[in-house]
Amino acid sequence: MVTASLLAREAKADPSLVGEWSQVATFPISATHMHLLPTGKVMFYGEFEEGVKPPQLWDPATGGLTPMPTADYNIFCSGHSWLPDGRLLVTGGHVESHVGLPHTSIFNPYTLKWTRGPDMNDNRWYPTSTALQNGQVVVLSGETHAAGSTNPLPQVWQPESGTWRDLTTAVRDLPYYPRMFLSPTGKLFFAGPQRASRWLDPEGTGTWYDGPRSDFNGRSYGSAVMYGSKVLIMGGGSPPTNTVEEIDLASPTPTWRARAPMKLARRQINATLLPDGKVLVTGGSGGRDFDDDTQPVKVPELYDPETDTWTTFAPASEYRGYHSTALLLPDGRVLNAGGRKRRTVEILSPPYLHKAGAPRPTIESAPPALAPGEDFFLQTPDVQRVAQVTMLALGSVTHAFDQNQRFLRLAFTPTEGGLTVKGPGDNFQAPPGHYMLFVVDDRGVPSVGQMVRVVTAVPRARKQISFSSAWKYDDRGIDHGTGWHAPDFDDSGWKSGPGQLGYGDGDEGTELRPGAPSVYFRKKITLDSPVTAATLEALYDDGVAVWINGTLVFSREMGNGLDFGVWATASVTNAYARADVPLEPNPFRVGENVITAMVKQVSASSPDLTFALSLDVEQTTKPLLDSVMLTSPDGGEVFEPGASVPITWSSVGHLPGVNLEYSSDGGATWTEIATGLPDTGVFSWRVPNLSTSTGLLRVSRLGSPGVSDVSQRPFTVRRSQSIVAIPFHSTWRYLDSGADPGVQWSQKVFNDTGWKSGAGQLGYGDGDEATVLQVVSPAQTSVYFRKKLMVNGTITDAHLNVLFDDGIVVFVNGTQVFARNVDKGIEHDKYASASTENELAGGAIPAKVFVQGENTVAVMVKQAGATSPDLSFDLELHLSFVPTE
Repeated sequence: MVTASLLAREAKADPSLVGEWSQVATFPISATHMHLLPTGKVMFYGEFEEGVKPPQLWDPATGGLTPMPTADYNIFCSGHSWLPDGRLLVTGGHVESHVGLPHTSIFNPYTLKWTRGPDMNDNRWYPTSTALQNGQVVVLSGETHAAGSTNPLPQVWQPESGTWRDLTTAVRDLPYYPRMFLSPTGKLFFAGPQRASRWLDPEGTGTWYDGPRSDFNGRSYGSAVMYGSKVLIMGGGSPPTNTVEEIDLASPTPTWRARAPMKLARRQINATLLPDGKVLVTGGSGGRDFDDDTQPVKVPELYDPETDTWTTFAPASEYRGYHSTALLLPDGRVLNAGGRKRRTVEILSPPYLHKAGAPRPTIESAPPALAPGEDFFLQTPDVQRVAQVTMLALGSVTHAFDQNQRFLRLAFTPTEGGLTVKGPGDNFQAPPGHYMLFVVDDRGVPSVGQMVRVVTAVPRARKQISFSSAWKYDDRGIDHGTGWHAPDFDDSGWKSGPGQLGYGDGDEGTELRPGAPSVYFRKKITLDSPVTAATLEALYDDGVAVWINGTLVFSREMGNGLDFGVWATASVTNAYARADVPLEPNPFRVGENVITAMVKQVSASSPDLTFALSLDVEQTTKPLLDSVMLTSPDGGEVFEPGASVPITWSSVGHLPGVNLEYSSDGGATWTEIATGLPDTGVFSWRVPNLSTSTGLLRVSRLGSPGVSDVSQRPFTVRRSQSIVAIPFHSTWRYLDSGADPGVQWSQKVFNDTGWKSGAGQLGYGDGDEATVLQVVSPAQTSVYFRKKLMVNGTITDAHLNVLFDDGIVVFVNGTQVFARNVDKGIEHDKYASASTENELAGGAIPAKVFVQGENTVAVMVKQAGATSPDLSFDLELHLSFVPTE
């Protein structure tokens, strides 16, 4: 518990003006990666070797701390963002500095369990994960195997299939943790830390194109946030800057503009969006060095986008720099924690929590699921005082950037008993997932946030052509007259290639031949019903014209005419344009359609050319049907009768409700669990008192039983047995010679027949050993232990207790499951990072590391230094399992 130590510090100024900090408390690990769960609790995990220690669950309401199951690898320096159903996608990880991991894991906040997904194409260390409007997630960047070896391939996580999609025509080196945001057009915007911003179209195989340049040259370890359609970047650089810039991604021509500077220059900062729409900047260093704690900036600053002003708050007690985090809590406080080798935490209560007068407003009820584009009723007794209704996506923060937070202000109308609130317009504004819903009164005081889930809307338009689509093209410098628009024109001699197409910029999917004043492009699409609306986007350099079935629908810089030999009227560099396609008369037809384009150079000396086109159409056919997908349990689990099990699902469309059923006979018959549930994405199921190995779950749309999903594999319901699989004082094989046994020593296949054996406790120097190990001078860095055990069943729970002196690492079948005092590394020649005397520690370890049949538990015990006088080891392992029938 850390409640008592998070009491308010003695106030030295009016907290209604400068806020109030809690006293400083200490967490078991550094909060280097911190996430607000849909349950309102906070999950965090630490830096370097802390990435294999149990993540911690902190309850803001009680201050209680609970260790959680670990992922089965080091998740430090990973990327992360929330999925539509409330699960956390974690990408990449840590081997050592600049060397990442290719792994994918999903953390379920309801079961508090980890699930491994398929690996990515290569390692990633410091990647960014960004949620898309359809619930998919793009992961970018991350170092692979050495400093500077960045993974250049963007990949898209597809939760509906549990697979990765590669953006093979969007390969590009990016810096650590790129500051990425989903724009109102569905493009991803790269806002920093580099000066040159860019756009990424994640459709198809992906396309990058140039964005505007910001004013300040490089913002390493500055931060960035998004409110509405605007992105704000601030601070960073070396030496650090106090400059601030803003860009509106909804503008026809987005351009960076300078905003009021912060009062203090700083880097290694955190920027947190607050319920009133303001931006809180905390922590950082004013020094030129990477993480200069000799020049700490402890004074928070608050930015008001409406007035373009900054206000300073009361200073924090601790320096928060590299590896620090800040997170908005549902009650409006801001949790500040971490830093390099810093496990402390303090909480800021902003001035809005100290305003005199009426109590803070409240939300009595709101729908648990919100559909984009639809109004909803919010019940509150404070109708006359409400000035704002706002939504904030749940935070997921590390390394000076929150990869998930965004702020929305919702329009509303007072009505009897509450407010009629206009929901977010679409999933581009509010990607599907969980948000905190607030009402803010006329003093700027927010309510406690209520968790709501924005569902995935069924898109009205369908993508027919993406920027990366392939085109037929002719770059030979031949004049085709006007007949090249015709459907039956013979383009069999033309080449073909994916977009974008061009030359001279280095970002082409297909490189064209330079020299001609005009280049021709053709593409065919098939439509099964009339088009009612269409939107076209084009990348071009220098002039472009587009025809649909011979009708000119779009042109730019083509004032000199459309003849092959004339030049464009102006020079542009990778210009972007978006326009509605005129439908009077309607150029589209049911069946085959021919899209043609001509791109022109401005002169014979023009050094580059660019073309890519995107086309979205709405049709008279019915839109895609609603869908629902069961995400947990998905098969293979073992449940105890009477246990409470969260059932989770995700959906597309506005479901009127869902039905849940289970089967104990592989789907032959079904039994109702609940019917007409709201589409919240989660339900707590009490497992019935039965025994089965062919259990299944089914979720279906209320009123449409055909819109459903079933567990991918059967699960088991059976009572488990508990045993002490390895008691204290057991016999272990051991290596105490000081020799390095090699990298395979923790694996099942390693041959330890040449090792000695003895019963625990093993060690020397204390006089209580059952087996006395070899004493050498200087003291050996590492001593190794191995033990085999048989498993005849499915492990449902595992817990170990270890006695050690000074550091310890435990592996099961080669997977690290437990570690203490090994922050210097687990290489053979590294000493422990701290000294301890016969410490007893324990905790839950992942059950999934055990296999049916033979298993190997391998342990490394480290000395604290060359003169360490004693060493101790013993281990006890408790297992719960369902026996094999």
